[in-house]
Amino acid sequence: MTSPWQKIRTTPGSDLNWLWLPGWSFSADVFETFYDELPGHHWAADYLNCAVSFETAAASLAATAPGTGDGVNLPAIWIGWSLGGALAAKAFSATPAPRNHFLVTLATGQRFLSDKTGNGMPTEDFEAFSQSLTSNAETTLKRFTGLCAQGSSEARSLMKQLKSSQHPVRSELNHTLEWLRYEDLLPSLRSLHLYGHADALKPSHMPPAELSPGESHTFFLTTEGKHHLLERLHQLAEQLQHESAKREEMQ
Repeated sequence: MTSPWQKIRTTPGSDLNWLWLPGWSFSADVFETFYDELPGHHWAADYLNCAVSFETAAASLAATAPGTGDGVNLPAIWIGWSLGGALAAKAFSATPAPRNHFLVTLATGQRFLSDKTGNGMPTEDFEAFSQSLTSNAETTLKRFTGLCAQGSSEARSLMKQLKSSQHPVRSELNHTLEWLRYEDLLPSLRSLHLYGHADALKPSHMPPAELSPGESHTFFLTTEGKHHLLERLHQLAEQLQHESAKREEMQ
């Protein structure tokens, strides 16, 4: 099985694996600002080239996750944004020994399309967006970056960052857009789901949910949102390493 994971950075100071999955239409460059701040091995998944279903892509991510397999299960933190978070959650649930892993999702709804609470994107809006992507992809992608940044006082800066990490127009975007029809994700005990204020996409919250001080669907790139996420990730890394050391002592 060809692995969709690619090692993008090693930051000295830890052997922890960081597994990054970006949102729909974006590359892992969207997380660039975090790599040097978090000691360990940073891996990103290029799921755009997975010409399969959402479920099959998630299974592939789980089966080939760095630091697993052949009886090895090294500590890892999965971080996924939006669709990337949904893939991470689905893959995480299939990880053989999740006690060494932790899941963090960013602006990922329990489902993307609207639910009974009214959260999420209305189906008719999603269908219109899909048709627009087919007929006028470049304009549609630009509009999507605006939706991701909407609600933040740093919207202009966010749009600039997003534009630099967005994939160019290609047919695979239409294919992976359909993955946003994913069914309700199952909660996990070893997970944290972060959400921003004033998110224009109104994701339905998954438990355990935590509200970031950042705003918009891209809250983690705002000044306050980035600081908060880094703080939580450092805490989780310390927790995982402590748990791992304790298990080694007991062997």
